[in-house]
Amino acid sequence: MSFQLDLQSFPAIAAEIFFLLCGAAFLGWLFARLIIKRRMRNLRALIEEKKFELAEYRTFMKNPVDYPIATNASKTVYPDTSPDHEPDDLKLIEGIGPKIEELLNKEGIHTYEQLSETAVIRIVGILKKAGPRFQIHDPSSWPKQAGYAKDKNWEVLDQLKIQLISGK
Repeated sequence: MSFQLDLQSFPAIAAEIFFLLCGAAFLGWLFARLIIKRRMRNLRALIEEKKFELAEYRTFMKNPVDYPIATNASKTVYPDTSPDHEPDDLKLIEGIGPKIEELLNKEGIHTYEQLSETAVIRIVGILKKAGPRFQIHDPSSWPKQAGYAKDKNWEVLDQLKIQLISGK
């Protein structure tokens, strides 16, 4: 089977191939434009959503209260939480040491009440921002422990701490 090219029909075949290629290129361009347009619309909506979340987070993070940092407190001695005693010893919470207490104080968390009302996701963000050595901590029970300390429910707090320690 041999293929013979008729020179008289060559320009017609070439023109047909050219128009088919142009049509395919136009359809490809059209589909790509429609797909990209849809993706861009989705990305813009996502950007707007993230901008809104960022604005909420920034307003949530603004806490200009400056309390002095509590120091020289022991884990076994519970502090005086009288009204004239503003900052609490956050190191009484299982999992919080002096460095983490300092991080929380820098973020405006100085009392058991503030810690008990703080979302775990915010605490995780504070630890993540501080670096990898702080990211190994699990702050999921800290607000609950702070709630017991705020209510001066030391017995329940001690039971919870024992439960948390034995679970390690």
